Amino acid sequence: MYLKLSIRNAKRSFINYLLYVVTMTVLLAIIEVSNCITIIGESAGFQVISLPLLIAAIQIVLVGYIDTFMLKQRAKELASYLLLGMGKKRLTRLFLCEVLLIGFFCYIAGTTIGFSIYGFWYFREPLHEMKYCGFLYGKSMFYTFLFFGLIETVCTFRLKQRLNKLQIRELMYERNRNQGVKNTENYKKWGIIFFLCFVCFIGCICGIVFLPEVYIVYPVSVTAIPLLISVFAFYKWVFGYLYAYRRMKSVKIYQKDRLYITANVTSDFKTSTMVNTVFCICFLFSGCSFVTGILILQPELQLFDTAMRQWMGTSQISICIVFLTIYFSILSLHQIIDIRQNSKSNQIMRCMGKSDKQIARLVNQQIAIKLSSPMLMALLIVLFCIPLLNGKLNLTLPASLNNILLKLAGEFGVCNVVFYICYFGIVSAMSRRYLYPSD
Repeated sequence: MYLKLSIRNAKRSFINYLLYVVTMTVLLAIIEVSNCITIIGESAGFQVISLPLLIAAIQIVLVGYIDTFMLKQRAKELASYLLLGMGKKRLTRLFLCEVLLIGFFCYIAGTTIGFSIYGFWYFREPLHEMKYCGFLYGKSMFYTFLFFGLIETVCTFRLKQRLNKLQIRELMYERNRNQGVKNTENYKKWGIIFFLCFVCFIGCICGIVFLPEVYIVYPVSVTAIPLLISVFAFYKWVFGYLYAYRRMKSVKIYQKDRLYITANVTSDFKTSTMVNTVFCICFLFSGCSFVTGILILQPELQLFDTAMRQWMGTSQISICIVFLTIYFSILSLHQIIDIRQNSKSNQIMRCMGKSDKQIARLVNQQIAIKLSSPMLMALLIVLFCIPLLNGKLNLTLPASLNNILLKLAGEFGVCNVVFYICYFGIVSAMSRRYLYPSD
């Protein structure tokens, strides 16, 4: 009975689990590819399992975060089961069984996708005389299952503890915590700090490009400091300006939907600054990993043997995908939570004459802005740095790899667009239930 009920609830709540399914499947696919490379290369040791362990650790944090979100989504339903007489232990088993079923589905999908991706590579350029595809698939699935079991064990234990502590009242009445906004009149100061630090950062990049090789170590060692400060100062300046613009009550802000969008963007001033700073750095790390991985895999650069080259290159690309998954998953989850908490404002706008299509368009604009705002500073950095570094690489790498950095930046942009469209569609689909008045 519990199995049938879990399957029915999983099907009925598929939209709630959509973000969980996508995140689990993508990261398990990366672990599967990593395990395939390990088996083919006949490698062993901590450095081989370090990437799957890193992904597993990140996945535990992400899945725990998403599990908390799903628990909040299902809070009233779970409280209803308790009111109808179901024991808390049985309710815990029911919910955990449901989560494990979804997780096992993600495991099957992730291993299949990961092995399919590696299959194109393996059958085109085999490294060893391993002729049986089934043996490789079975062994890699077993290794991936060990990491999957570790992830599910830790996340299930944490979720079970949380469920045991919950009371009916906590499930029925969940409080929405809104952060107060402080007036920031010093956004101009942050603008000056941003300009000075960004100039220092560009100066370090110019030093890397134009200084003799003996002196390159000095700008390289300090480049991260002005980079981090300039990213933080940029978002302090931007959100400070938007908040000041909103407080000035200009006539232009009341035109179209500018007031709603500006108020939504600046509602959590301090949190928005920190979130955008962290995810901008995450986005930059993702781009660096992508470029490094593709460069290592270039046949013109014979820095390592074939097995090690494929392992290191794939590891870097995997880290890129992990960072992108973290970036879009957490931002998407924040968006869904914000839309759910602000669902009552949709009813107010409907009473003011807004149609459902207009409200949906406003919500989609909000989603698009929140998903892309951490990319603003990253795009500014790329526009200034890529041309300079590309010229340096043209002098260092073989002629066949001329302008390789520009090409890789374009490929990373395409990859980012694919992720953006997928997660935008997921958030838009999951937010539709909050756009209409509750019964």
